[in-house]
Amino acid sequence: MSEKLKPAPVLRVCSCLTGLPELLPEVEAELVRAFGEVALKSVPFAFDTSEYYRPEMGEGLQRTWYGFRDLCPAERLVEARLKTGEIEDRFAVEGRRRVNLDPGYLDLGKLVLASLKEAPDKIHMGDGVWAHVCLQFRDGKFTAPDHSFPDFKDGRFDELMLEARELYKSLLSYNAPNG
Repeated sequence: MSEKLKPAPVLRVCSCLTGLPELLPEVEAELVRAFGEVALKSVPFAFDTSEYYRPEMGEGLQRTWYGFRDLCPAERLVEARLKTGEIEDRFAVEGRRRVNLDPGYLDLGKLVLASLKEAPDKIHMGDGVWAHVCLQFRDGKFTAPDHSFPDFKDGRFDELMLEARELYKSLLSYNAPNG
């Protein structure tokens, strides 16, 4: 029998999709309460490659990314998705979300987001939460698998994810024994 590998902790990330940028400070405060101090925050990226959320959330949607200082085990992805669902519900009006939160994690080889939707390329993690590999790191850069979302495929997040990967590496070094 092979020896079990103890996986390294991961960098927790969360994307916030909203058409109401004035909600971001309040949403960020909720995320900090749930996941700890923000170590990385992106500029808002236009969400302009899909109409999927328009009926529920309206137009002018933007995606802002957060990375959190406290590393955690990857299996906490389920807990993170359930928590962000509660936060989404707190900001909803008349049953319609005003923010869509996609928690996930980044390790040295990939960006994984949690999903409540099943698909052939997603792995069930428990409690109705699936893991979805959205970006892979290879040959010094991030690339999107064929099954990823259009805004991941067009490369708009690549620089940010390289920055997040560097942050992750520095946090791993800082948290290493004797480090």
